[in-house]
Formats: sequence, structure tokens, C-alpha cells
Amino acid sequence: MLGWWFLVKAPAAGSDEGEVLAGWETGLGGTNWIRDLVKAGRAEQLRFDGYPLRYTARAGDVLPRIADGSVFDTGPGAEYRRCEVFPERIAVCPSDALLTVDAWDQS
Repeated sequence: MLGWWFLVKAPAAGSDEGEVLAGWETGLGGTNWIRDLVKAGRAEQLRFDGYPLRYTARAGDVLPRIADGSVFDTGPGAEYRRCEVFPERIAVCPSDALLTVDAWDQS
């Protein structure tokens, strides 16, 4: 499949890995939403090689997009793509928390 696997993580006490808030597969245009945040100065891209692309952004800029579904690719085949969202973790994540957003190239 051509596309991306996203993982959104919040900082977690005692863990270098962080706590996963959501993960999903998208098609080729699936990185548009995070690139738009970078262009707007609301996110920063830390890695550029696709293994993974790595961004940081505030929860207040990312989590509402997960809640309203605007980050999920709705193109052809979307109904067959994996998507995991952890609402109980999202609910306790402060809006000023700096999240890590990884996009793994699946091509």
C-alpha cells in the first residue's frame, strides 16, 4: 500500500517512548494536515527521511483534528485502513503538551 502510518504520542512520565494517543493509516495525501500546521508555524518537522517523518506540535493543534476526523484520509479504500484512537488518553492530555507525530512511509 502506498501511504503513511501515523503515530501520535504524548510525553509519559518515566518513558522515552511516550504514550500513544492515536495511530492510523492514510493514503499518499495523508501528510497534508501536518504539513499545513508546519506552514502555519504550529508544528515543527524534525526528521525528513520518511523512517519516520517526525514532527512536534501542541496537543491543542493536533487533538481537535483527531476528534473531528479531519486527519484521517477518506480516499478510496479508507474503510479498510487501520485506525486506533484512545479517547481516554486524549481526554487527560493538556492542550499545551508537546506531542510527537510520526509518519512512517509505507511505500
